[in-house]
Amino acid sequence: MEFLILSPTLMHRRGREKIIMQAVIEAAEDMGVTRIIRRRCNVLSAGVYLVSNGHKRLLYNDWGKNWNAERIYEHIISSLNGAGDIRKSDDLILTIS
Repeated sequence: MEFLILSPTLMHRRGREKIIMQAVIEAAEDMGVTRIIRRRCNVLSAGVYLVSNGHKRLLYNDWGKNWNAERIYEHIISSLNGAGDIRKSDDLILTIS
């Protein structure tokens, strides 16, 4: 299981990106994720997805939210716990805008 972080090439809200990254790092540590990959691309809103068997399931979307890192972390963990069986082969994909 890994986090893939996709960020837009032009990130205007670096402080927001840091808050989301902090939550992702904490969630990765608690879920046993050992690898975090970050890529720049064209995305509109931050979102965290669980990818399993080629299917994506949205865990968190940052659109219009101004949550702190703790609240984002809690939401990601809650969403993961509600996702059922999570295997080491699953990918956690984070997109950040």
